[in-house]
Amino acid sequence: MKKSKATEALRVATDIAAIKAALHKRGYRLRKQPKQPVWKVIITPDYFYKLTYQPAPISTWVFHPQDNDTRYQTIEVIIQHAIKKQPANLIRTAS
Repeated sequence: MKKSKATEALRVATDIAAIKAALHKRGYRLRKQPKQPVWKVIITPDYFYKLTYQPAPISTWVFHPQDNDTRYQTIEVIIQHAIKKQPANLIRTAS
């Protein structure tokens, strides 16, 4: 079953709100890139990671650049937990 663009946009909006809240709670900042599904996770003014949403058919979040830094692993875990804590029944399907 193919998802509508509105459904996907709603999911991205709820995901990013949860991610933003979780990162802000731990002292990180999140800044949206203009006209792109890309957010900067700012560690210091000179150091950041990018969080990108890959639309359909992939429909997933990508966190990069991938490295072995403990900050990367910590932020990745925060993002994964924020997305998984979303209530599953936010999106209603028409019957």
